[in-house]
Order: sequence, then structure tokens, then C-alpha cells
Amino acid sequence: MKTKIYLFFTIIAAGFLGLSACTEDFLKTDIPQVDEGSYFNNVDNAKLALTGCYNVMAWDAENQFPFWLGDILGHDSWKGGEGAGDQPWVEPLLRFQYSANNEGLVTPYKNYFIGVGRCNRFIERVGEMTDDQIDPDLKDRFIAEAKFVRGYFYFELVKTFGSVPLITKPMKPVEYKQTLADVASIYAQIEADFTDAVNTLPKKNDYPASEMGRATKGAARAMLCKAYIYQKKWAQALVQADSIIVHDNYSLEPNFADNWDLHHENGVESVFEIQFGTIAGGSAWGDENAGNVFVIFTRSRNDRDGWGFNCPSQNLYDEFEVADNTRRDATFITNGETIWAGTDDEVTVDCDFPSNIDKMCSQKYQLPTSQLADNMSDDPNNWIVVRYAEVLLWASEAAYYAGPGELGDWEVYLNKVRNDRDDVKLGNSPYRTEPLRAIFHERRCELAMEGHAFWDIIRSDRGATVFGIYGYTEANRYLPIPQSEQDLIGL
Repeated sequence: MKTKIYLFFTIIAAGFLGLSACTEDFLKTDIPQVDEGSYFNNVDNAKLALTGCYNVMAWDAENQFPFWLGDILGHDSWKGGEGAGDQPWVEPLLRFQYSANNEGLVTPYKNYFIGVGRCNRFIERVGEMTDDQIDPDLKDRFIAEAKFVRGYFYFELVKTFGSVPLITKPMKPVEYKQTLADVASIYAQIEADFTDAVNTLPKKNDYPASEMGRATKGAARAMLCKAYIYQKKWAQALVQADSIIVHDNYSLEPNFADNWDLHHENGVESVFEIQFGTIAGGSAWGDENAGNVFVIFTRSRNDRDGWGFNCPSQNLYDEFEVADNTRRDATFITNGETIWAGTDDEVTVDCDFPSNIDKMCSQKYQLPTSQLADNMSDDPNNWIVVRYAEVLLWASEAAYYAGPGELGDWEVYLNKVRNDRDDVKLGNSPYRTEPLRAIFHERRCELAMEGHAFWDIIRSDRGATVFGIYGYTEANRYLPIPQSEQDLIGL
């Protein structure tokens, strides 16, 4: 069951802000506005404050930034929508014409630092709680969860913007002016946060079902592995990936498409996903919204009031091997295709609208009518941050550079993704004599339309090769910090 909660916190600066949030069963109590000074004095309040940290993670998916910056900027999809004037801030990014005055960059930057501020405040205040207020082991776990969340925000910041302020404690007003930390220092903090989380958090299977969605040891290992991958620390990345593969209880979903089925959320392949819910009868745009908007965001403009953004490209479609029909069919909706055939939800999708250049829509995250929320922007799907398949592909990439891991060489890990599902049996990669091509081909197909395309190309130093025709240079590796935010911190 998914539930709605409301959290209101009195805060200063980049601490907790008044908000409404949606989460799973482990967070489902309404609380009134309170004074922070007397708030952190019992377990229930600490748990609710931790919810405020997790909550900001949902804002990223809620505002579709994985799609804008991952798929569309990666040119695996067309922007779509009503046309060039719909979300016009995206257009110059597609030509790699970056500007600190691009209003679309303000929200992700600001949101990540709101999240960092909440985590900093939480870590400090819960750290001050006494043993009679909270069990020491639970206190350690809560702090480790907050460090995981803070590590997530800083990873997104450094991945997107490069050098940013590094803030690990609540700020006093005299500290609002900040300098930029170098990328290496930010990654060192990310590694420290995820390492603390690995050493403290329980495994996924050790949580009760009512608390699915919390950070786990496996999720922390996965994010630590990802941080190592982005830094090209291949041996360290392989250690973390192998620890997940060999010692944790994850596996591939037997049927690929079940990864996006509501009944398989937080399932066997899910390493970490951001929780969403829905409310019957809430308005489409009001504060009571608990769900996500990326279902309607990617739905065809000719299908059940969809907005028609993030339309897959023919180039991405052609990347799939002829025999890879299972993953291809679970990724794309072609023009005139009938989906959920033979059920009461059967619909034939018209993908032909002017901004959809290749006349296809994304299948991932789509829902049949019977599972849609009452309101257009309030659907219940979770956002998958890390799947076990990606861990296997990280292991493959790391093993190529660092040498064989616990399962063998790079191809052993790759072939598990290609062959270990009930409905995906592809044999060896057609590019097996070119390991890196094979690995990134597999990533592009397995993770298509999940917000990874741009980042994979940039982190593997292929930006100029792939995006040069659109104007990309190495100066475009990071997006600029918004000017309004630079002014706030005195840059």
C-alpha cells in the first residue's frame, strides 16, 4: 500500500523546508508544524525528519531531470512536447549552448542543495540525541541512511555541475558565502558517505516489507561502485560490484518488462528505487499530489492526454539486435501499436504528432488505464535508481580495465545480462572482439530511456566523438552553476 504524508519543519537556510511528501508504508503519519529546537527528542520525530531527507530525492524524478539531462541531452530521444516553445530552456542545451542564465538549471541545483541541507541538519541533530531518546543502533542506522541520501545528492551535483560548494554541516548566516570545492574533494566526501552507509546499513532482505524503499547495504555499495566508475577507479568499483553480486540477494527479473510493473516494485532486481504513491481525488497540481508525473510526461500526445516528451529516436531503436525483441518491445511503443492487447486496458497508440520526429514513444514506466491515478500528474510508479542489471554491467566494465573479478572476465558479467532472464537469451555479444563497444552497446539497450545515455557518453570520454556534430566540446562536460545561485554564495 502506498500512502501520503505531510511533513512540516521549521528551519533556517538550507535545512528542512515545509513540504508535502509521498512515500511507502514506512512513512505514513500526519504531523503538525513544530519547532526544530524541541523536535529531535524521540524516535518517531527522528524518523519523520529522515523522511524529509528522502523526500527531496523524489523531486528529481518529479521534475523529469533524468529524462531532460540523460535521454534527451544524450540524443537517444527527441524532446517532443508541443514544440520548440514547450520547455524552451532545453533547446540551447541540445546544441550545447550552455548559459548560467538558463532557468531550467536552477531547479535541480537548488533541489540537490536543499537535500544536502536537510541531511546535514539531520545528521547533526540526531547525532546529539541521547540513548534514552533513541536506541544507539537505530541512531547509527538513521545517520547512515542520511549519509546515503547526502551522498546521492552530492553525486548528482558533481556529475552534473562539477565543482560545487562542499557543505557537510548546517550553515550559520556568516557562512553563506562559499567557494567551490574541486571535483576530487567532492568525490572523496561521496565515497566517505557511501562507505559509512555500507558499514552500517542492513541488507534489503533484513528490512520488513513495510520499510521497503529505505537505503540498504546493497544500495550503498551500488552508489559507491557508481562513484568509483565515474572516477575510473576500476579495481575499487569491481570490489563493490562483486560484493553485491556474490554476497547480496539480488537477481534479474525473470521477465524483463516486470521491472516496470507495479506489482514488482522493490522486487528482486531493484537495488534502489525512489518511492512514489498516489491519492484518490487530489487535484492535478496541488500540494496534495503524492505521485509522479513521468508517466504522463512520456505518454503520446494522442494517448490519454499525454504530454509527449522524451520520444525515442530511430538511432536508439536501431541499436537493438534483431533477436533482442523482448527488451526492444518493452522499451518502445511504435506508431499504431496496440498495447495491453486482449485486456480491458487495450489501447492502440497514435505516436504521430509534429514534435515526435521518429513517431515512437517510450514503453518504460507506462501504465494501463486501470492503474492510472485520478489525476494527470499523480501516478504511483516508483523511479528506479539502480537495477541489478546495471551492477552486472558496471562489473563488466570494471573487469575489462582491472582484470577478472570473482565471476570471471568482463564477458562473463556481460553475458549474465544477455542470457540469464527467462525471456532474454541473446548468446554472445556481436561486438565481443571490441569489449568496450560490447559493454556500452549493452548498457544502451538494457538501460534505454532510463536517463543514462548522456552521462555514459561523457564519462567514457566520447563526448566530442558522439556529440561533436551538435557543437559539443570538452568545455561542455559540466553544466554551469545557475547565475542566481552563484550570486547567492558570492561567486
